[in-house]
Amino acid sequence: MRDVDTQMEAILNRIKEHGYVLMLDFDGVLAPIVARPHRARMSRRTRHLLAACARRCRVAVISGRTLADVRTRVGLTDIWYAGNHGVEWSMGKKRGHEKFSSTVRKSMRAALNAFEELSERYPNVVVEDKKLTFSVHFRGLARSRVAQFRKETERIAKKFGRQLDVAEGDEFLFNVRPLKSRTKGDAVRLARTCAPAKAVPIYIGDDTTDEDAFRALPRGITIRVGARRGSAARFFVRTRRDVDTILETFAHF
Repeated sequence: MRDVDTQMEAILNRIKEHGYVLMLDFDGVLAPIVARPHRARMSRRTRHLLAACARRCRVAVISGRTLADVRTRVGLTDIWYAGNHGVEWSMGKKRGHEKFSSTVRKSMRAALNAFEELSERYPNVVVEDKKLTFSVHFRGLARSRVAQFRKETERIAKKFGRQLDVAEGDEFLFNVRPLKSRTKGDAVRLARTCAPAKAVPIYIGDDTTDEDAFRALPRGITIRVGARRGSAARFFVRTRRDVDTILETFAHF
């Protein structure tokens, strides 16, 4: 991975020639990570910069949140959205969500109940039910209890392993999704089909689920918030605030 600042001139030259489609995660990219997901907010400055980019190119926010939730938090009507890690989407005339079998839905409900029961024994663990998927946040959990919590999570994951994927993210959370469901990689591929053919795809993410999007764009401009060995992203920025700097550059170059 290379620091995006060292490559910005080449990136700008490329998008000047072909235009670009800008795709971003929400939490950790457009808004700071918080212990309680309902408290996440995008700053006025970030919203202003994102709107400025949307006047120059097609913009898509691709989040693990529900479609309705991320649309409300971003608050811009002239951009595209995908929610639940790509399981639901609204991109121009292409709108919908993935449909799961009754067996999978039953497993999701049983796993959700199991994690809700587990959270009752671990203060400050938050189970976020997103209907099509759910997340278990443990950023607020006392560090002395994290190891035991992970062990109990592994036990639940093993029980539902034939139907569900329980994956730990980078920000003290587990994402629980139907096995082999759509990913952020599918969402960025959909966004590309809706954008001009020669537009340069740009994706900015910060978490494990964003790796699917990075891998889906081997020739695109992929930027990770925080350098990580083994990431499929080509570039990195050090902090979320650096994302605002990138947005300002893209909006006004």
